[in-house]
Amino acid sequence: MSKISDRRRADILSSALTEFGLRGVDGASMSEIAARAGIGKSTIYEYFSSKTELLVASCEMKIRRMKEEIMSIFSRDSSFSEQMELYVEMMLEMAGNVDFNEVVRVFTRESLEELEPVVNALTGDVAAIMEQAILRGQATGELTQDLDVSIAAAILLGLPNPHLILRLRQLGKEEPVKALVNLALRGIRTTAAQENA
Repeated sequence: MSKISDRRRADILSSALTEFGLRGVDGASMSEIAARAGIGKSTIYEYFSSKTELLVASCEMKIRRMKEEIMSIFSRDSSFSEQMELYVEMMLEMAGNVDFNEVVRVFTRESLEELEPVVNALTGDVAAIMEQAILRGQATGELTQDLDVSIAAAILLGLPNPHLILRLRQLGKEEPVKALVNLALRGIRTTAAQENA
């Protein structure tokens, strides 16, 4: 593809993400997506054969952007705990913007199968990013040396839990993300359990 074609495809995908976000998949119109991209509706079909194909490609683009944001967070010159707080907040915000009922309703088995390799690659890439951040935290002395890095990464990647944050807010925690990250990084073993370990 030429640079113009690449740019036009990117414009279509950005416009589609905006339109899908505002109106949902059923409410989004190819005409409105085209208008947002500054092109004719027929031009979209030169790049994408259907709304479903456009949705899948939009999701793939969103996943790539998410990976870039996560890389940016964990490459900051800040403490691991600060990086974790930013990561949790970003993931919670992202989850708050997704209507999971619509996702289940809209995606066909075929479109989910198309996205599966992209999601699997993202999962592996994000785990590798987290593992590297943990290793840096160990090197600076912020994190203990006796961590199983892959297990720690898996656990920490699961911290962005909207239900848990809601419960912490209900308990009156003013900074629930900070409280959650501090607990996860400090650990939950009692002194007696640590002595017996």
